[in-house]
Amino acid sequence: MKIKNTLTYLLFFICIGIMIITTACVPETKPATEQKVLKIGCLMPFSGPAAMYGERGKGITEVYVELINEDGGVKIGNDTYKVELHWGDDQFTPAAAAAAARKLIYDDEVIAILGYIGPGFSALSPVTNPEKVILITRTGSIIYSPQKDPYVIFGTPTGEITLNQALAIMKAHPDLHVLAWTGTMDDRRISESAFDLIDKRLEKEFGIKSVRVYYPVGTTNFTPYLSKMAELGTEVIFVGGTILDTALLAKQRWQMGYKWPIGQTSDSLVDILFGICGKDAAQGIMGNRVNPLELKKVTVAKKYLDMTQRIKDRYQEKFGKPVDNYGVFSIFITQFSQYAECAQSIGSTDPDAMMKAFKGGTFDSFLGRYTYSGAKTYGAPVVFGYPCAMGVIHGDNDVYMGEYPLTDADMWYDYFNPK
Repeated sequence: MKIKNTLTYLLFFICIGIMIITTACVPETKPATEQKVLKIGCLMPFSGPAAMYGERGKGITEVYVELINEDGGVKIGNDTYKVELHWGDDQFTPAAAAAAARKLIYDDEVIAILGYIGPGFSALSPVTNPEKVILITRTGSIIYSPQKDPYVIFGTPTGEITLNQALAIMKAHPDLHVLAWTGTMDDRRISESAFDLIDKRLEKEFGIKSVRVYYPVGTTNFTPYLSKMAELGTEVIFVGGTILDTALLAKQRWQMGYKWPIGQTSDSLVDILFGICGKDAAQGIMGNRVNPLELKKVTVAKKYLDMTQRIKDRYQEKFGKPVDNYGVFSIFITQFSQYAECAQSIGSTDPDAMMKAFKGGTFDSFLGRYTYSGAKTYGAPVVFGYPCAMGVIHGDNDVYMGEYPLTDADMWYDYFNPK
Protein backbone atom coordinates (compact mmCIF):
# COMPACT_ATOMS: atom_id res chain seq x y z
CA MET A 1 0.00 0.00 0.00
CA LYS A 2 2.86 2.34 0.82
CA ILE A 3 4.50 1.69 -2.57
CA LYS A 4 1.19 2.33 -4.35
CA ASN A 5 0.67 5.60 -2.48
CA THR A 6 4.22 6.67 -3.18
CA LEU A 7 3.77 6.06 -6.91
CA THR A 8 0.51 8.00 -6.88
CA TYR A 9 2.17 11.05 -5.26
CA LEU A 10 5.09 10.80 -7.67
CA LEU A 11 2.83 10.76 -10.71
CA PHE A 12 0.85 13.67 -9.28
CA PHE A 13 3.94 15.88 -8.89
CA ILE A 14 5.23 14.88 -12.35
CA CYS A 15 1.91 16.00 -13.87
CA ILE A 16 2.05 19.28 -11.96
CA GLY A 17 5.59 19.87 -13.25
CA ILE A 18 4.59 19.18 -16.82
CA MET A 19 1.66 21.61 -16.51
CA ILE A 20 3.95 24.33 -15.14
CA ILE A 21 6.49 23.83 -17.94
CA THR A 22 3.77 23.75 -20.62
CA THR A 23 2.17 26.91 -19.29
CA ALA A 24 5.51 28.68 -19.21
CA CYS A 25 6.13 27.80 -22.85
CA VAL A 26 2.83 29.25 -24.10
CA PRO A 27 3.50 32.81 -25.40
CA GLU A 28 1.66 35.56 -23.58
CA THR A 29 -1.34 36.82 -25.55
CA LYS A 30 -2.90 40.19 -25.05
CA PRO A 31 -6.66 40.55 -25.35
CA ALA A 32 -7.74 41.93 -28.73
CA THR A 33 -8.35 45.65 -28.70
CA GLU A 34 -12.03 46.35 -29.22
CA GLN A 35 -12.71 48.59 -32.21
CA LYS A 36 -14.18 51.90 -31.15
CA VAL A 37 -16.93 53.79 -32.94
CA LEU A 38 -16.59 57.27 -34.40
CA LYS A 39 -20.11 58.70 -34.52
CA ILE A 40 -20.31 61.42 -37.16
CA GLY A 41 -23.39 63.42 -38.13
CA CYS A 42 -24.09 64.56 -41.67
CA LEU A 43 -26.55 67.43 -41.95
CA MET A 44 -27.86 67.91 -45.47
CA PRO A 45 -31.18 68.90 -47.12
CA PHE A 46 -33.38 65.92 -47.99
CA SER A 47 -36.57 67.96 -48.25
CA GLY A 48 -37.30 71.55 -49.16
CA PRO A 49 -35.89 73.65 -52.02
CA ALA A 50 -32.40 72.13 -52.00
CA ALA A 51 -33.40 68.47 -51.52
CA MET A 52 -31.78 67.43 -54.80
CA TYR A 53 -28.33 68.10 -53.33
CA GLY A 54 -28.89 65.88 -50.31
CA GLU A 55 -30.45 63.13 -52.40
CA ARG A 56 -27.56 63.18 -54.91
CA GLY A 57 -24.90 63.28 -52.23
CA LYS A 58 -26.21 60.62 -49.86
CA GLY A 59 -25.31 57.54 -51.88
CA ILE A 60 -21.78 58.75 -52.63
CA THR A 61 -21.22 59.63 -48.97
CA GLU A 62 -22.43 56.22 -47.80
CA VAL A 63 -20.13 54.48 -50.28
CA TYR A 64 -17.18 56.48 -48.94
CA VAL A 65 -17.89 55.51 -45.33
CA GLU A 66 -18.48 51.91 -46.38
CA LEU A 67 -15.02 51.77 -48.00
CA ILE A 68 -13.34 53.36 -44.97
CA ASN A 69 -14.80 50.67 -42.72
CA GLU A 70 -13.87 47.89 -45.14
CA ASP A 71 -10.28 49.13 -44.93
CA GLY A 72 -10.39 48.64 -41.16
CA GLY A 73 -11.66 52.05 -40.09
CA VAL A 74 -9.72 55.12 -39.00
CA LYS A 75 -6.55 54.76 -36.89
CA ILE A 76 -6.30 57.57 -34.33
CA GLY A 77 -3.55 57.24 -31.75
CA ASN A 78 -3.60 53.70 -30.37
CA ASP A 79 -7.25 53.19 -31.26
CA THR A 80 -9.00 52.12 -34.43
CA TYR A 81 -12.47 53.49 -35.09
CA LYS A 82 -15.31 52.22 -37.21
CA VAL A 83 -17.14 55.21 -38.72
CA GLU A 84 -20.83 55.30 -37.87
CA LEU A 85 -22.71 57.83 -39.99
CA HIS A 86 -25.93 59.47 -38.78
CA TRP A 87 -28.09 61.58 -41.09
CA GLY A 88 -30.03 64.76 -40.37
CA ASP A 89 -32.41 66.63 -42.69
CA ASP A 90 -31.92 70.39 -42.37
CA GLN A 91 -34.70 71.09 -44.95
CA PHE A 92 -32.59 74.13 -45.93
CA THR A 93 -34.18 76.14 -43.11
CA PRO A 94 -32.63 77.40 -39.84
CA ALA A 95 -35.24 75.87 -37.50
CA ALA A 96 -35.03 72.43 -39.10
CA ALA A 97 -31.22 72.53 -39.01
CA ALA A 98 -31.22 73.27 -35.28
CA ALA A 99 -33.78 70.52 -34.59
CA ALA A 100 -31.85 67.98 -36.64
CA ALA A 101 -28.61 68.92 -34.87
CA ARG A 102 -30.21 68.40 -31.46
CA LYS A 103 -31.30 64.90 -32.48
CA LEU A 104 -27.84 64.07 -33.83
CA ILE A 105 -26.18 65.28 -30.63
CA TYR A 106 -28.55 64.06 -27.90
CA ASP A 107 -30.06 60.93 -29.48
CA ASP A 108 -27.30 59.71 -31.79
CA GLU A 109 -24.42 61.04 -29.66
CA VAL A 110 -22.32 62.27 -32.58
CA ILE A 111 -19.05 64.08 -31.83
CA ALA A 112 -18.95 66.10 -35.05
CA ILE A 113 -21.42 67.37 -37.63
CA LEU A 114 -20.29 67.80 -41.23
CA GLY A 115 -21.79 68.54 -44.64
CA TYR A 116 -23.92 71.57 -43.75
CA ILE A 117 -24.54 73.98 -46.65
CA GLY A 118 -27.79 75.62 -45.51
CA PRO A 119 -28.67 79.18 -44.47
CA GLY A 120 -29.14 78.47 -40.75
CA PHE A 121 -25.67 78.82 -39.24
CA SER A 122 -26.93 81.34 -36.68
CA ALA A 123 -29.48 78.78 -35.41
CA LEU A 124 -27.18 75.76 -35.68
CA SER A 125 -24.06 77.07 -33.98
CA PRO A 126 -25.77 77.74 -30.59
CA VAL A 127 -26.73 74.04 -30.54
CA THR A 128 -23.33 72.55 -31.42
CA ASN A 129 -20.95 74.84 -29.53
CA PRO A 130 -22.16 74.32 -25.92
CA GLU A 131 -21.83 70.55 -26.42
CA LYS A 132 -18.32 70.88 -27.90
CA VAL A 133 -19.48 69.16 -31.08
CA ILE A 134 -17.18 70.22 -33.89
CA LEU A 135 -19.15 71.72 -36.77
CA ILE A 136 -17.42 71.77 -40.15
CA THR A 137 -19.41 73.91 -42.56
CA ARG A 138 -19.10 76.43 -45.36
CA THR A 139 -18.31 80.12 -45.44
CA GLY A 140 -20.53 82.69 -47.11
CA SER A 141 -23.42 84.76 -45.69
CA ILE A 142 -22.31 83.85 -42.15
CA ILE A 143 -21.71 86.11 -39.17
CA TYR A 144 -18.94 84.36 -37.29
CA SER A 145 -17.60 85.05 -33.79
CA PRO A 146 -14.55 83.17 -32.44
CA GLN A 147 -15.88 83.76 -28.92
CA LYS A 148 -19.37 82.39 -29.59
CA ASP A 149 -18.31 79.74 -32.10
CA PRO A 150 -15.19 78.09 -30.62
CA TYR A 151 -15.91 74.67 -32.15
CA VAL A 152 -16.63 75.76 -35.73
CA ILE A 153 -14.39 75.09 -38.72
CA PHE A 154 -15.07 76.42 -42.21
CA GLY A 155 -13.89 73.54 -44.36
CA THR A 156 -15.69 74.58 -47.55
CA PRO A 157 -14.88 78.17 -48.52
CA THR A 158 -17.96 78.98 -50.61
CA GLY A 159 -17.74 82.67 -49.76
CA GLU A 160 -14.21 82.90 -51.06
CA ILE A 161 -14.48 80.70 -54.16
CA THR A 162 -17.18 82.70 -55.95
CA LEU A 163 -14.75 85.26 -57.36
CA ASN A 164 -12.33 82.54 -58.44
CA GLN A 165 -15.10 80.52 -60.09
CA ALA A 166 -15.99 83.62 -62.10
CA LEU A 167 -12.35 84.00 -63.09
CA ALA A 168 -12.24 80.37 -64.24
CA ILE A 169 -15.29 81.08 -66.42
CA MET A 170 -13.86 84.25 -67.93
CA LYS A 171 -10.53 82.56 -68.65
CA ALA A 172 -12.47 79.92 -70.60
CA HIS A 173 -13.98 82.77 -72.68
CA PRO A 174 -10.99 85.10 -73.27
CA ASP A 175 -12.81 87.10 -75.97
CA LEU A 176 -15.61 88.11 -73.59
CA HIS A 177 -15.06 90.93 -71.09
CA VAL A 178 -18.41 92.05 -69.59
CA LEU A 179 -19.59 89.90 -66.69
CA ALA A 180 -23.13 90.32 -65.31
CA TRP A 181 -23.41 89.29 -61.67
CA THR A 182 -26.91 88.29 -60.66
CA GLY A 183 -28.75 86.73 -57.73
CA THR A 184 -31.49 87.60 -55.26
CA MET A 185 -31.91 90.97 -53.56
CA ASP A 186 -30.97 89.20 -50.30
CA ASP A 187 -27.64 88.19 -51.86
CA ARG A 188 -27.09 91.80 -52.85
CA ARG A 189 -27.72 93.12 -49.33
CA ILE A 190 -25.29 90.59 -47.84
CA SER A 191 -22.45 91.22 -50.29
CA GLU A 192 -22.92 94.79 -51.46
CA SER A 193 -20.19 96.27 -49.26
CA ALA A 194 -17.54 94.31 -51.19
CA PHE A 195 -18.87 95.06 -54.69
CA ASP A 196 -16.79 98.14 -55.39
CA LEU A 197 -13.50 96.52 -54.40
CA ILE A 198 -14.27 93.33 -56.33
CA ASP A 199 -15.26 95.23 -59.46
CA LYS A 200 -12.14 97.41 -59.36
CA ARG A 201 -9.90 94.40 -58.85
CA LEU A 202 -11.45 92.51 -61.77
CA GLU A 203 -11.12 95.45 -64.13
CA LYS A 204 -7.61 96.45 -63.07
CA GLU A 205 -6.04 93.00 -62.86
CA PHE A 206 -8.04 90.99 -65.42
CA GLY A 207 -9.69 93.48 -67.80
CA ILE A 208 -13.18 92.28 -66.82
CA LYS A 209 -15.98 94.83 -66.52
CA SER A 210 -18.65 93.95 -63.95
CA VAL A 211 -22.33 94.88 -64.18
CA ARG A 212 -24.86 93.88 -61.51
CA VAL A 213 -28.55 93.08 -61.90
CA TYR A 214 -30.47 91.55 -58.98
CA TYR A 215 -34.00 90.14 -58.67
CA PRO A 216 -36.49 89.50 -55.82
CA VAL A 217 -36.56 86.11 -54.09
CA GLY A 218 -39.03 83.79 -55.85
CA THR A 219 -38.72 85.39 -59.29
CA THR A 220 -39.74 83.14 -62.18
CA ASN A 221 -40.02 85.74 -64.97
CA PHE A 222 -36.49 86.93 -65.64
CA THR A 223 -37.14 88.72 -68.93
CA PRO A 224 -36.99 92.29 -67.52
CA TYR A 225 -33.70 91.50 -65.79
CA LEU A 226 -32.28 89.90 -68.93
CA SER A 227 -33.32 93.00 -70.91
CA LYS A 228 -31.45 95.18 -68.39
CA MET A 229 -28.37 92.96 -68.76
CA ALA A 230 -28.52 93.41 -72.53
CA GLU A 231 -28.67 97.19 -72.11
CA LEU A 232 -25.52 97.02 -69.95
CA GLY A 233 -23.61 95.10 -72.63
CA THR A 234 -23.56 91.72 -70.90
CA GLU A 235 -21.44 88.97 -72.48
CA VAL A 236 -21.39 86.38 -69.65
CA ILE A 237 -23.81 85.82 -66.71
CA PHE A 238 -22.77 84.53 -63.29
CA VAL A 239 -25.73 83.37 -61.15
CA GLY A 240 -25.55 83.32 -57.36
CA GLY A 241 -29.06 81.89 -56.99
CA THR A 242 -30.50 78.39 -57.00
CA ILE A 243 -30.29 75.81 -59.77
CA LEU A 244 -33.94 76.65 -60.56
CA ASP A 245 -32.97 80.31 -61.04
CA THR A 246 -30.14 79.25 -63.34
CA ALA A 247 -32.38 76.97 -65.40
CA LEU A 248 -35.10 79.60 -65.83
CA LEU A 249 -32.58 82.29 -66.71
CA ALA A 250 -31.02 79.96 -69.29
CA LYS A 251 -34.39 79.10 -70.81
CA GLN A 252 -35.64 82.67 -71.02
CA ARG A 253 -32.40 84.16 -72.32
CA TRP A 254 -32.48 81.50 -75.09
CA GLN A 255 -36.10 82.36 -75.93
CA MET A 256 -35.12 86.04 -76.13
CA GLY A 257 -32.38 85.22 -78.64
CA TYR A 258 -29.38 85.69 -76.34
CA LYS A 259 -26.71 83.03 -76.19
CA TRP A 260 -24.60 84.36 -73.34
CA PRO A 261 -22.68 81.67 -71.43
CA ILE A 262 -24.11 81.21 -67.93
CA GLY A 263 -22.07 80.27 -64.87
CA GLN A 264 -23.37 79.30 -61.45
CA THR A 265 -21.89 78.69 -58.01
CA SER A 266 -23.48 75.27 -57.55
CA ASP A 267 -23.08 72.00 -59.42
CA SER A 268 -24.68 71.46 -62.82
CA LEU A 269 -27.23 68.69 -62.35
CA VAL A 270 -27.65 67.93 -66.03
CA ASP A 271 -30.97 66.08 -65.91
CA ILE A 272 -32.62 68.82 -63.85
CA LEU A 273 -31.35 71.58 -66.15
CA PHE A 274 -32.39 69.67 -69.28
CA GLY A 275 -35.83 69.09 -67.77
CA ILE A 276 -36.43 72.78 -67.08
CA CYS A 277 -34.72 74.71 -69.84
CA GLY A 278 -34.22 72.09 -72.55
CA LYS A 279 -31.03 70.62 -73.92
CA ASP A 280 -30.26 73.44 -76.37
CA ALA A 281 -30.61 76.24 -73.82
CA ALA A 282 -28.54 74.27 -71.30
CA GLN A 283 -25.51 74.01 -73.57
CA GLY A 284 -22.66 76.08 -72.17
CA ILE A 285 -24.02 76.31 -68.62
CA MET A 286 -21.03 76.18 -66.28
CA GLY A 287 -20.96 75.08 -62.65
CA ASN A 288 -18.87 73.76 -59.81
CA ARG A 289 -17.10 70.52 -60.82
CA VAL A 290 -14.73 69.18 -58.17
CA ASN A 291 -13.89 65.66 -59.35
CA PRO A 292 -10.43 65.08 -57.78
CA LEU A 293 -9.41 62.89 -60.74
CA GLU A 294 -9.94 65.74 -63.22
CA LEU A 295 -8.10 68.54 -61.46
CA LYS A 296 -5.19 70.05 -63.37
CA LYS A 297 -3.82 72.86 -61.19
CA VAL A 298 -4.32 71.31 -57.76
CA THR A 299 -2.20 68.51 -56.32
CA VAL A 300 -4.30 65.86 -54.58
CA ALA A 301 -2.56 63.22 -52.43
CA LYS A 302 -2.44 59.78 -54.06
CA LYS A 303 -4.43 58.13 -51.26
CA TYR A 304 -7.35 60.45 -52.00
CA LEU A 305 -7.09 59.96 -55.77
CA ASP A 306 -7.15 56.19 -55.23
CA MET A 307 -10.14 56.47 -52.90
CA THR A 308 -11.99 58.66 -55.44
CA GLN A 309 -11.59 55.94 -58.06
CA ARG A 310 -12.79 53.31 -55.61
CA ILE A 311 -15.83 55.44 -54.74
CA LYS A 312 -16.65 55.76 -58.44
CA ASP A 313 -16.27 52.02 -59.03
CA ARG A 314 -18.30 50.99 -55.96
CA TYR A 315 -21.04 53.53 -56.74
CA GLN A 316 -21.37 52.16 -60.28
CA GLU A 317 -21.49 48.60 -58.93
CA LYS A 318 -23.98 49.42 -56.19
CA PHE A 319 -26.39 51.74 -58.02
CA GLY A 320 -25.89 50.66 -61.64
CA LYS A 321 -25.01 54.14 -62.88
CA PRO A 322 -21.98 56.43 -62.85
CA VAL A 323 -21.42 59.21 -60.32
CA ASP A 324 -23.24 62.21 -61.81
CA ASN A 325 -22.57 64.85 -59.16
CA TYR A 326 -19.24 65.56 -57.50
CA GLY A 327 -20.51 68.40 -55.32
CA VAL A 328 -20.45 66.24 -52.19
CA PHE A 329 -16.68 65.92 -52.62
CA SER A 330 -16.42 69.59 -51.65
CA ILE A 331 -18.72 69.11 -48.67
CA PHE A 332 -18.92 65.99 -46.47
CA ILE A 333 -16.23 63.91 -48.16
CA THR A 334 -13.52 66.58 -48.06
CA GLN A 335 -14.65 67.75 -44.61
CA PHE A 336 -14.37 64.23 -43.19
CA SER A 337 -10.89 63.88 -44.66
CA GLN A 338 -9.97 67.15 -42.91
CA TYR A 339 -11.46 65.94 -39.61
CA ALA A 340 -9.68 62.58 -39.81
CA GLU A 341 -6.34 64.14 -40.79
CA CYS A 342 -6.52 66.50 -37.81
CA ALA A 343 -7.48 63.75 -35.33
CA GLN A 344 -4.74 61.48 -36.64
CA SER A 345 -2.14 64.25 -36.42
CA ILE A 346 -2.70 64.60 -32.65
CA GLY A 347 -3.83 61.04 -31.92
CA SER A 348 -7.08 62.16 -30.32
CA THR A 349 -10.68 63.19 -31.01
CA ASP A 350 -10.76 65.53 -28.02
CA PRO A 351 -12.53 68.65 -29.37
CA ASP A 352 -10.34 71.16 -27.52
CA ALA A 353 -7.15 69.48 -28.72
CA MET A 354 -8.51 69.25 -32.24
CA MET A 355 -9.50 72.91 -32.41
CA LYS A 356 -6.05 73.87 -31.21
CA ALA A 357 -4.51 71.68 -33.94
CA PHE A 358 -6.85 73.03 -36.62
CA LYS A 359 -5.64 76.60 -36.03
CA GLY A 360 -2.67 76.99 -38.33
CA GLY A 361 -2.66 73.28 -39.17
CA THR A 362 -2.09 71.93 -42.67
CA PHE A 363 -4.08 68.91 -43.86
CA ASP A 364 -4.49 67.03 -47.11
CA SER A 365 -7.96 66.46 -48.50
CA PHE A 366 -9.73 65.26 -51.64
CA LEU A 367 -9.41 68.78 -53.08
CA GLY A 368 -5.83 69.65 -52.25
CA ARG A 369 -4.02 70.82 -49.16
CA TYR A 370 -5.61 73.13 -46.60
CA THR A 371 -3.80 75.38 -44.14
CA TYR A 372 -6.21 76.76 -41.56
CA SER A 373 -5.72 80.30 -40.37
CA GLY A 374 -5.23 81.22 -36.76
CA ALA A 375 -4.45 84.84 -37.48
CA LYS A 376 -6.95 87.33 -38.90
CA THR A 377 -9.60 84.92 -40.11
CA TYR A 378 -9.68 82.38 -37.27
CA GLY A 379 -11.53 79.25 -38.30
CA ALA A 380 -11.68 80.18 -41.97
CA PRO A 381 -9.49 78.20 -44.34
CA VAL A 382 -6.32 79.64 -45.75
CA VAL A 383 -6.52 77.56 -48.87
CA PHE A 384 -3.50 76.52 -50.85
CA GLY A 385 -4.98 74.74 -53.82
CA TYR A 386 -8.76 74.64 -53.30
CA PRO A 387 -9.52 74.20 -56.99
CA CYS A 388 -12.50 76.45 -57.79
CA ALA A 389 -12.92 74.04 -60.69
CA MET A 390 -15.73 74.55 -63.18
CA GLY A 391 -17.43 72.18 -65.60
CA VAL A 392 -19.47 72.99 -68.70
CA ILE A 393 -22.47 71.23 -70.20
CA HIS A 394 -21.35 69.89 -73.56
CA GLY A 395 -23.78 67.65 -75.42
CA ASP A 396 -25.32 65.24 -72.93
CA ASN A 397 -22.70 65.63 -70.22
CA ASP A 398 -21.12 68.01 -67.75
CA VAL A 399 -17.37 67.96 -68.42
CA TYR A 400 -14.31 69.58 -66.84
CA MET A 401 -13.64 73.07 -68.21
CA GLY A 402 -10.98 74.71 -66.04
CA GLU A 403 -10.02 75.94 -62.60
CA TYR A 404 -8.64 79.00 -60.86
CA PRO A 405 -7.36 77.85 -57.42
CA LEU A 406 -7.74 79.97 -54.32
CA THR A 407 -4.78 81.69 -52.76
CA ASP A 408 -4.06 82.48 -49.11
CA ALA A 409 -7.29 83.62 -47.46
CA ASP A 410 -5.41 86.01 -45.17
CA MET A 411 -4.13 87.73 -48.31
CA TRP A 412 -7.74 87.85 -49.55
CA TYR A 413 -8.75 89.32 -46.19
CA ASP A 414 -6.02 91.98 -46.41
CA TYR A 415 -7.07 92.91 -49.94
CA PHE A 416 -10.67 93.67 -48.95
CA ASN A 417 -9.82 95.10 -45.53
CA PRO A 418 -7.01 97.57 -46.22
CA LYS A 419 -5.45 99.30 -43.24
